[in-house]
Amino acid sequence: MRPAGAASASTAGEDGNERALSYGDVVLLRSDLSILRGPHFLNDRIIAFYLAHLSAAFEGDDDGDLLLLPPSIPYLLSNLPDPDSVAAVAEPLRLASRSLVLLPVNDNPDASVAEGGSHWTLLVLDATNGASCPRFVHHDSLGVLNFDAARQLAAVLRPLLPGAANGAPLVEGPTPMQANGHDCGVYVIALARAICNWWRDRRGQQQEGGADWFDTVRKEVDAESVKAMRAEQLHLIARLIQDKEDEKKNKAGEGRKED
Repeated sequence: MRPAGAASASTAGEDGNERALSYGDVVLLRSDLSILRGPHFLNDRIIAFYLAHLSAAFEGDDDGDLLLLPPSIPYLLSNLPDPDSVAAVAEPLRLASRSLVLLPVNDNPDASVAEGGSHWTLLVLDATNGASCPRFVHHDSLGVLNFDAARQLAAVLRPLLPGAANGAPLVEGPTPMQANGHDCGVYVIALARAICNWWRDRRGQQQEGGADWFDTVRKEVDAESVKAMRAEQLHLIARLIQDKEDEKKNKAGEGRKED
C-alpha cells in the first residue's frame, strides 16, 4: 500500500528520465532504481521486470505450464467492457492449458490514471491438481484489503476455464503481513519467487496432487526476506547492466580486430 529476456543498458528516456535497462519488453528508468532504494511503493515496471526475470530463470523447468503475467495484463482483463474482449486478449495466454498462472493485482479504480492504485497483491490460478478442479488463491499482505479487486479478476477469468472449472473458488492464501505502507509490491515479488521455487521443486520430485506452496511461502517470505528483496533487485539490475556493457565492449573489440 502507498500514501494517497535480453537486456540493454542506459539510454536517454522520456522526460529526461534516463533509461537504466531494457529487459525483454520492460524498460526500467533511473527513477525506478531510486524507488527500489526506498522506502517507496513499487510501480508496474519494477514488478514486471522481476516477473520477467523469474519467467526467464524458470524457462525450461515448466514445459509451458507456468505463466507469470506483468501487471498490465491482469489489469486490462479486469477492465475490458465485455466477455468477447476478454476472450480475445486472453486467447494467446492459453490460460486453460496452464497449471499455474501468477497475476499481480492492483486496486486502481480508474484505468485513465497511470500508475494509480494504492495496493498490490498476487492472485494465483492454480490448476496443479488438474484442469478440471482449478482454484484461485489470493495472497494479500494487508489481510483482505484487495479482495474485491481479486474477486473481479477471478470472475473475469472463470469463463475462460474449461467445463466444470467455471466454478473455480477464490480462497485466501497464507501471507505474512507487511508492517508499513509501501512494501506490498515487494511482498508480491517475494511471493512469486517462493511459488516458483515450490513449482520447480515439485516438478523435480514429480509430485502429483494434494500439495501446495503454502509451506514454502511460510518458510521463504517474511519481513527480513522482503526487506532484502530491494537490495537483491538493485544488485540484479546492476549485474544485467554490467553484462550488457561488457557485451558491447567485446563486440567493439572484435570489430577493431576485423578492421
